[in-house]
Amino acid sequence: MQIKQLINWARRYRKANSSAKEKKEFDSFLDDLAKLGKEPKPFDLEKSKARVWENLKQKSRNKKPGRHLFPVIRKAAAVIFIFSMLGLLVYHTMEKDKEPVFFVKMTGEGMRSMVTLADGSTVRINENSKLEYPEIFDSESRVVYLTGEAFFNVTANANKPFKVVMDSSEITVLGTSFNINTHQNTEVTVASGRVKVADKISNNNVVLAQGQQALLKASEIQVKKVNPDYYIGWHTRKLEFQEESIASVFSILERAYGVNIELTMLNKEIDCAITGAYSGERIETILLGLRHILDFSYQTDIETQTIFIKVNKCK
Repeated sequence: MQIKQLINWARRYRKANSSAKEKKEFDSFLDDLAKLGKEPKPFDLEKSKARVWENLKQKSRNKKPGRHLFPVIRKAAAVIFIFSMLGLLVYHTMEKDKEPVFFVKMTGEGMRSMVTLADGSTVRINENSKLEYPEIFDSESRVVYLTGEAFFNVTANANKPFKVVMDSSEITVLGTSFNINTHQNTEVTVASGRVKVADKISNNNVVLAQGQQALLKASEIQVKKVNPDYYIGWHTRKLEFQEESIASVFSILERAYGVNIELTMLNKEIDCAITGAYSGERIETILLGLRHILDFSYQTDIETQTIFIKVNKCK
């Protein structure tokens, strides 16, 4: 209901030249207003409509508008004001009944994106993933839907829990940062704060603290302690290895940079403990740095985004 429409109606009623269609619209409008409060009896409602119309028509029959100019203007203004206020009330009431508007953000192969939600929380979306989120959160909770992988940095609000819903599980937080990966089994890694992870099928749930990871597999929740940087490196490009094995280092690089690494070790007994820190480096730069520790060669297939690495020995 627009205020301009209400004003036009009031002007026409003052002149008593409303069409049958407009009268029908006005009647419908009065019915809508009646529904906002206590439902009136049909007889009383019809009497009210008839009285409004009769009063408006009576004013239009006045042959000497000059004598009653100010009273008519005052009454017309009152009609416009009342209709406008009631129209706004109807509008806002109808707005509350509308379904929330949801947005969908999707990323393809090699694509990453970031979304800022209505509450200020940010979501970094990894490749081949989808995030569904509302334009505005409701008054009781904050709920989004994820398929794939994303890193969440949630604005704290103790009165409105934040939920991420996946196919068979959901997590609930108040204010924290964490990574979720659903590409295979659902994997939740907490970088800060606390997160409640629940399996919707078995109803099992656990609460994770910083540096813990939950793996949901066949309705079972497995919890272990991890270095969160290894699992969020895909968007921070910040990696720090502390006495890591060769296989572990290349597995972390594979995940962080979204590439496939085919690792071959000529001697399976090779076991180097690798320590090092990298921040914002290209993967080629990291590989060159690792050559100070390992004797290896590599080839890159750009089309399949695969790096073939052959490790000869430790240095």
